[in-house]
Amino acid sequence: MTFMARKSQIADFRNTLRKAGYKATPTRMAVLAMLETAKKPLSPHAVIDQLDNKADQATIYRILKAFKKSGIIRQIDFRHNHPHYELADMQDHHHLICISCGLSEEILGCDVDSMRQSVLRQAKQFGEINEHSLEFYGTCKKCARKI
Repeated sequence: MTFMARKSQIADFRNTLRKAGYKATPTRMAVLAMLETAKKPLSPHAVIDQLDNKADQATIYRILKAFKKSGIIRQIDFRHNHPHYELADMQDHHHLICISCGLSEEILGCDVDSMRQSVLRQAKQFGEINEHSLEFYGTCKKCARKI
């Protein structure tokens, strides 16, 4: 598990894990470092492959499940019949996903606050929104040229 992290990141990762009630094991630290440096959300299989069989699949799935439950990571639905994960403390953004090839792109600047307020005004039995997930699906320019 050779994912390089700055000393400050290592301390941040350890603090994040301890606050969530977990020990800072090498495998947990490696998963956090991997998600920190990933350019896109990763599937469990991508995490397992990048760890190069240094941890078994069951361990990786347990780590991802625990991190999701603790709010350390968030799950993204790319409609690939398996989840993808990214760190939860990233800048609020959403994803645009190609329905043909699966290409994804981060979208910044969505006006989620006004959408949240509108949703709450319409809701009859909800008083707050704790989290949200918003993905857009379309066709990338490369796939559109093939059609």
